[in-house]
Amino acid sequence: MSQIQLDSLQMNDLAAARALRQDSKFLAHFIVPLSPSEVAPRLGMAANLAHHHARKLVDVGLLFEQSREGGKVLYQLAAREFRVSSDLLPPEDEAGNGSANMRGLSAGFLQAYERSWRNMNEGQEDVYGFGTTERPAHLNQLSYPVSDEAYPTHSDTLTLRLTPERFQQLARSLSALLDEAQAEGVREEGTACTLAVLVFQAEPSQPEQLSRNQDSFLGWPPVKARRS
Repeated sequence: MSQIQLDSLQMNDLAAARALRQDSKFLAHFIVPLSPSEVAPRLGMAANLAHHHARKLVDVGLLFEQSREGGKVLYQLAAREFRVSSDLLPPEDEAGNGSANMRGLSAGFLQAYERSWRNMNEGQEDVYGFGTTERPAHLNQLSYPVSDEAYPTHSDTLTLRLTPERFQQLARSLSALLDEAQAEGVREEGTACTLAVLVFQAEPSQPEQLSRNQDSFLGWPPVKARRS
């Protein structure tokens, strides 16, 4: 009986867990059956390296050989979802849960930020606002120039005092915006971009100091979301 793609698969092998971390971008192309030769140019890889990668990922159970067409081998993801126990890759591990994601996210943002900076006209300014509970930080609505880059970077951070209940409520609300965007589906005419929500407890070195920092190439004022 030929193998089929599963909806979900629990992974208990360390090599497979590491490969999921390290090769997620490569694996993502095999949600449907594809030849490594078709994937290679999309990632700027040599075809022979792509085939070597695919065979390694078959060995750890992440891909399987779906079919052969002449001399072409088509591979597919073993499952649409892989579940890895947090005990298998703790945060202190180089490819551990959370830490590897954060390194990748930071590196990706920095690369995009440098691209936006090079693309930007003169006049860009960072804005830092400070306040207290009685007088919250407020950003003056300066007339920022707008980048002509299609997908400029945008960073907006806020440090304030919240109860644990309100903290969790806001974190879930921010993530709900990503759920809303995901529900729109993949738009073929669009370009891949990353939206991230980071929420964490600040260091209490100066608990009375509250702050707001925006570093954006979107221009001002920000585009307001339109809801139908």
